[in-house]
Amino acid sequence: MKIMVCDDEKAMAEEWQGEISSAVPDALEIELLEEPKSEVSVLSRRKKAIKEGDQFADEPCIFDEIDILIVDYDLVLLDGDGSRTTGEGVARLARAYSGCGAIVVMNQYKGAQFDLGMRGHLESHADVNVDADLVGTPALWAPVEPVEKTFNPSIWTPVPILFNAAMTYVEKLKAAGMDAPLMEAMGLDATALAELSDSAYAFVDTKAQTAEQLAKLTLRKFLCGSLDDAVVNGIENQRPEFLYSFAAFRLRKWLDRSVLRPMDVLIDVPHLCERMPFMFDAKKVDITTPEGWTAGLARPPENLREDILKPFQNEAASDILGKPVFNWYAIENDDRIDEMQEKHFEEHASRFSFAEDTSRFVMADQLTRYRADFHNFGDRRAIEDVDGVRYGPLRRIKFG
Repeated sequence: MKIMVCDDEKAMAEEWQGEISSAVPDALEIELLEEPKSEVSVLSRRKKAIKEGDQFADEPCIFDEIDILIVDYDLVLLDGDGSRTTGEGVARLARAYSGCGAIVVMNQYKGAQFDLGMRGHLESHADVNVDADLVGTPALWAPVEPVEKTFNPSIWTPVPILFNAAMTYVEKLKAAGMDAPLMEAMGLDATALAELSDSAYAFVDTKAQTAEQLAKLTLRKFLCGSLDDAVVNGIENQRPEFLYSFAAFRLRKWLDRSVLRPMDVLIDVPHLCERMPFMFDAKKVDITTPEGWTAGLARPPENLREDILKPFQNEAASDILGKPVFNWYAIENDDRIDEMQEKHFEEHASRFSFAEDTSRFVMADQLTRYRADFHNFGDRRAIEDVDGVRYGPLRRIKFG
């Protein structure tokens, strides 16, 4: 797996390279992009060729070989025409006109290092937007054991896991083809689609107004809405694999930000167990302590009640997201689940809260409550408030 750092200030790039190297598994290789201006120029020439209806120049492009790209938003490159390219611009070019893998853009969104709104930045072509001070955080690069007051946000998927999941999705999209419907293959039927927000609809299909219409969305239609018909046709005629890569990473991000995080349609293991602790297998998990609940998260699905959960697991979405997720809309409408919930709390009074910034369960009175930005039942969340981490917008704590 090739990880590459791109910045126009070599000293800064070397510093980030060192921080990432200390955090990633030994098997991963971190390199510097030595000539960022010339390499980005190749992407710009590809874009220009497509715009003018020409063939790509037959020249190698380093971005086709990168599995994980880390680029500084404050990077500024000027091409021969005087056009200015920022880190986001590099991300946009690499995503559309190369076979680049996962993209991390640093320092694009100033201020909070942990966004209490929890929506992320779907408009960015980066798969991850992060403050540069956090780029060496171990949890960004590999699963880590949750520890008290140690930053390990629930909204992060370790970047190598994100990359591998997206690349698996690329192959599924290729096998299905450009004119295959997308939603069913993502594990989202009409009932699930009906629960999505307006913004979720708008990102993938601006014209769809009903679940039935969104269910008919094809890969080609999504791409044309995201890139423009002429661009899609031009790339398809020359390097169609770029289109499948573009779609896989963009749709994976949408599935994470707009479908999973609100917890209306899909739900992950920590939030499911916070709402319904009887989903833990009491034979394997100490359900009387928050430490027991946290330990129970370490090995899903082995520590869960598979006999209850198996019908609700969304395998397609789990594969795309790189972690097990379940169909919450089906769980909450199952009368048998309501009965189990009532019975559990008759027998067990203990209930703990999940800390979004440390990914562990804690006594409720030890946490700071806030309200996320989904305007739904799952908006009330909590943090431990890790020293040295900037949270915002702080008004959300007042709302909580």
